[in-house]
Amino acid sequence: MEARAYWTVEPGRGEIRTEEIGTPGPGEALVRTTRSGISRGTESLVHRGEVPASVRDLMRAPFQVGDLPGPVKYGYLSVGVVEQLGSGRDASRGADLLGRRVFCLHPHQDAYIVPVQALTPIPDDVPDDRAVLAGAVETALNAVWDAAPRYGDRVAVVG
Repeated sequence: MEARAYWTVEPGRGEIRTEEIGTPGPGEALVRTTRSGISRGTESLVHRGEVPASVRDLMRAPFQVGDLPGPVKYGYLSVGVVEQLGSGRDASRGADLLGRRVFCLHPHQDAYIVPVQALTPIPDDVPDDRAVLAGAVETALNAVWDAAPRYGDRVAVVG
């Protein structure tokens, strides 16, 4: 099976590439993307080739292909529907996900195969346009943990 993916090929230039993704193996799922979110700060740096060498390992996305500054397939805000599960010994793993909407920390790609453990089911009452922002919640939570505000501290929320 083929999929289309966005690659930053050099600073300031990206392209859509077609690539072979195969079929899911045991413990894996094929996801068809319905939404792919762009993190304005992080992905702007990646696209411009401006990620400092000192933090490239920290900024590595879970399913990133290639290395910064590029060429690189980057991204981590994906919502899609599980279309197929791998067969074989672990075929029952993730059986409850078949046909479900899921969130995954995957680059911008219209279909992909990942381990079922990488998928988070989306509640029925959460629309795709909101679910795709799940990764941004992690960023906000990390900011709170890093700042370690105490009761009574003044906090500004911007954005």
